[in-house]
Amino acid sequence: MEIAVSVVVPAYNTSRGILRGLDSLRRQTMPRERFEVIYVDDGSTDGTGELLDSELAGEPNFSVVHIENSGWPGRPRNIGVERARGQYVFFMDDDDRLGPEALERLYAKAVQDEADIVIGRMAGVGRNAPREVFQRPMSNGSLRTRPVLLSTLTVQKLFRRAFLLENGISFPDGKVRLEDHMFMLRAYLATDRVSVVHDYTCYYWVRNKGFGNISYSRKEPAEFLGSIEQIFDIIDEHVEPGAFRDRLIAHWLRSKLLGLFQGGKFLRQDHERTAMMHELAGDLVRRRVPEQAVARLNAFSRLRAAALTADDPRLLRPVAEFEEDIAHRTRITGFSWEGAALVVDTETTLEHASTGAPLEFRREGDSVYWDLPDELLAVPAIKEAAEISGEVDKVVCRAFASRSGDPAVVRLPLDVEAHQEPAETPGRFRLRLSGRMRVDADGGDHGHPLTGTWWFSTRVVIGGIGHNTMLGPDRTREAERTRTPAFVGTADAPRFANPYWNADGLLTLSTVGSWRPLRRAVRTGLAPTVSRTAAGLRVEIPLAVHAAAPGTLMLVCTGEGREPLSASARVYAAPRRPDGTALPTAVLSATLPMPSGHGGVLHIGVGEGDAHTRLGLDLYRTPLGWRIGRPEGPLARRCARACVRKARRTARRMPRPVRRAYVGVKQALRTAGRGRSAPEPAAATAAASSGAPVPSTAAERTVEAPPVRTAPRVGAGVGSGAGTPAREKRALADGSRRSG
Repeated sequence: MEIAVSVVVPAYNTSRGILRGLDSLRRQTMPRERFEVIYVDDGSTDGTGELLDSELAGEPNFSVVHIENSGWPGRPRNIGVERARGQYVFFMDDDDRLGPEALERLYAKAVQDEADIVIGRMAGVGRNAPREVFQRPMSNGSLRTRPVLLSTLTVQKLFRRAFLLENGISFPDGKVRLEDHMFMLRAYLATDRVSVVHDYTCYYWVRNKGFGNISYSRKEPAEFLGSIEQIFDIIDEHVEPGAFRDRLIAHWLRSKLLGLFQGGKFLRQDHERTAMMHELAGDLVRRRVPEQAVARLNAFSRLRAAALTADDPRLLRPVAEFEEDIAHRTRITGFSWEGAALVVDTETTLEHASTGAPLEFRREGDSVYWDLPDELLAVPAIKEAAEISGEVDKVVCRAFASRSGDPAVVRLPLDVEAHQEPAETPGRFRLRLSGRMRVDADGGDHGHPLTGTWWFSTRVVIGGIGHNTMLGPDRTREAERTRTPAFVGTADAPRFANPYWNADGLLTLSTVGSWRPLRRAVRTGLAPTVSRTAAGLRVEIPLAVHAAAPGTLMLVCTGEGREPLSASARVYAAPRRPDGTALPTAVLSATLPMPSGHGGVLHIGVGEGDAHTRLGLDLYRTPLGWRIGRPEGPLARRCARACVRKARRTARRMPRPVRRAYVGVKQALRTAGRGRSAPEPAAATAAASSGAPVPSTAAERTVEAPPVRTAPRVGAGVGSGAGTPAREKRALADGSRRSG
């Protein structure tokens, strides 16, 4: 059978991690006879070549080629392409791994679109991977129409082999920095048939510690800048002058050349090295970068370019320090459910990472500037580049979700409104971003349901400076109060979605967890009910749960010395919400078999068998029938409470005249009881001094009840309350409602 895909894997001194990638190739769902794997050992000295020989001996369609060390993966990849028999070639690094369906999905997409290049979704393991290019499908894309392709310039992709050979696209031999970029630039410019597999993680891009990843070795400025100039040569050779060429030059100017002068790596270098980098890079910019390309840079890259082309190399360091210190904080302020979507209210502020103080902007007339140190703003070229009036209104805040076990990220809808708030210092202001993030539990994973456990983050970009932060550690009390689980999915396939805080305080949404959140959800302010029916005991328990779809689960009742009772339960949306709260309400309803015997307490739980979760409610029998309540005290006390509650409910249903008469009699009895109590010492002394007889027995002691002048205690009203202040009337009416 014809080989569909040839996987080319250069290998060098990665014996500690190469078997993970090999195992992922063996687990591919594409039939073994439809793909081949070519390992090219680049003169390894740690036994990698021997390990591959022993592992792949007799393995169908797996082979190993041994060559002398070339120092870089370019030559091994070229040799792999020459030996490949497949219609398509896929380049894989030896310490990375593939998803099980990767080759099958990539090839199917290539055949469907007749594509020359197919990009599979990547996930970074210990490193950052591209995000935006995988947020939507792509077919027949080109670099001219889809600039987002510039965000993925590594070669871990599927290429039509004939396309590479016809266009003479190959890797440079030897140690050449940015060889992937040179290869991909030529490939992108040669086709308008680029496709993307966006909804399945095909490639896991791993950064190992202690081996592999030669691209992370120390960059020599002259060598690295020489590779950037080679890229400029490719652009000049294949692209006509104009906006497209300027856009391409600006990309490598921003991401690679100016990237040498940002971040902690640059700040840790000594002055002598940074002075050499400043001289070489500044010379390259002056010689090869047109002003139109510089004008296409984002705001902060223009500022860095201004510092680079200035005469003083010391200006670069404070610019890098300012950029490194910009961060943001996102606070969760509340939750709600809209259908199957969890809506998270957020509030984001920009701040300084070193101090946590809010980031401020300078306003001078109609212009807005970065709040740079005064010595930088004193340089005219720096101050001109620091003007960002148009960028403040374009601040970008995005939300992402990442699933446990799969580091690929999914972009979520986030509606943001920016607010400018004056700072304490005149002429300065701050930015605050209020937003609403939607997490669609039924279709948030590129149209597929969110399954498993998910974490969430936000990314803020202003003027080209981006910062990421995880959601959860910063939250308000309202966020805790409104956090409720939900039943989502369909009536045939309901799923229980639970937002919670994990051990690190991060917001987590799980669809595979336990029923424990229902114990907290019982606290809704509505009383559970139980009624006797011909089929058994009908139990209805209000829950603070959103029921986008009816949920099903098992209700279990256990008690000491009793056989467990169980029944299938359903959770459905309640017809009304609890008074005074915005929490969603649902009802857990089930019909239990009639318990045997007459006494004892049954503990209510949900789940299967011994693994069930107690809800903190008990089912017990009273003289008035079956009741559900909290486990509070002995059974006799609970029964008494149930009788009292029953009497009060009955009293509330009495006609108003009857209630008033009842309350009046009750108050009169209480007043008479107080009148029969012993006289106060002062009154007894006065009676004795006047010669009046002092009663000696209870039958003889009578004292006139004092007039009521203040609002009585609840349940102690008298008469109708006529002639009393309004507050006393309300207290009396409240007493009549609560009495009995």
